[in-house]
Amino acid sequence: MLHFRSLLKSYSALLLLSVSLLVVQHTMAQGLPGSEVQQRIDYLKKSLKNDQDGTRLWWYGWLAGYGGATIGQGAAYFASGETAAKQDMVLGAATCLAGFAGQFVSPFQPDRFIRKFEQMPEITAKDRISKLRQMEQFLSERSEMEINTRKWKAHILPTAVNLASGMITWVGFHRTVWDGVLNFGLNCVLTESQIWSQPNRAKRELKRYYENFGTTYLTEKPSHTIKCNFIVSSTSAGLKLVF
Repeated sequence: MLHFRSLLKSYSALLLLSVSLLVVQHTMAQGLPGSEVQQRIDYLKKSLKNDQDGTRLWWYGWLAGYGGATIGQGAAYFASGETAAKQDMVLGAATCLAGFAGQFVSPFQPDRFIRKFEQMPEITAKDRISKLRQMEQFLSERSEMEINTRKWKAHILPTAVNLASGMITWVGFHRTVWDGVLNFGLNCVLTESQIWSQPNRAKRELKRYYENFGTTYLTEKPSHTIKCNFIVSSTSAGLKLVF
């Protein structure tokens, strides 16, 4: 009977210790108090909403601009009686049509990505941690995309199209070289304006997030994991901890 009580006390002590370790491990895994996790989620909701609004404004604005320019230059082509004006209008309409189509392959499209995060549950602590991780990751990826879409690679294709347009004006339409240069220059102004006006709100929002919270949750993952294993035999019981 005494042996049974001793064994029962040992099991109870081990159970209490294991529960305590699991609580500590869970706290370490989170790395943040629940109130701050919720604050971060609320802040990221607003940040992503601002990012989405800016993306929609840029995308629809340039889509409408290219579409209107295509229609306008097409109408001017039929209304004009001068050969040079007709040439300018048909080439301008073609390049604007290419810009219009390019909006549909742009990485900045007005997707309702914020709706995805609004539908994610926040009931348990695990839900909120998972949601926070995904929202931070998404905002970070959006910021990186904004940086990459302004690098030199983004300028190659528009410049090639503009150069082709200038060459057609000069060689194809048998105009002066300065007409070709003017065509190339005007188109470059347009395409460069489109590139440099691309959304950069995610980058600003991520910077503000760092300023408000110091760092992202993603960088606060614990570097070590505690593993707890029971060792039980007919005469004794033990607990193995691996750090």
